[in-house]
Amino acid sequence: MPLIAFLHTHVTSWILLLILFAVAYIGYKNGNKSGKIAHMAFRLMLLIAFGTGLYLYLQLNGGGTFYHVKITVGLLTLIFGEMTLVKVKKKKPSNGLFGGYIVLALITIFIGYALPYGQSFFNSFIQ
Repeated sequence: MPLIAFLHTHVTSWILLLILFAVAYIGYKNGNKSGKIAHMAFRLMLLIAFGTGLYLYLQLNGGGTFYHVKITVGLLTLIFGEMTLVKVKKKKPSNGLFGGYIVLALITIFIGYALPYGQSFFNSFIQ
């Protein structure tokens, strides 16, 4: 399978992760069953995003410093997202984790699009 197919799968999984996170977070806050269903789908997409990201990282042989930063921040984003949903499910305070998740997700997306396979308008920030 070509590298670009994994790249598109990775981007699609991130978009779905963000949507599923929002649905699960709101569902848990409102006490709906949709929170639990979206959380399970979030975990599935988490595995897909992790798998495709790891494949891309290994295919690019590390690729440089920003690839190392991207995979580290990406993993932290996934961890913070899961921890936030678990805290909200248990009805414990999660504002700090939620804020951390949002900041890390934005940083991850920015770095991902600034890398060579990303959008050209972000490439000037890294080079």
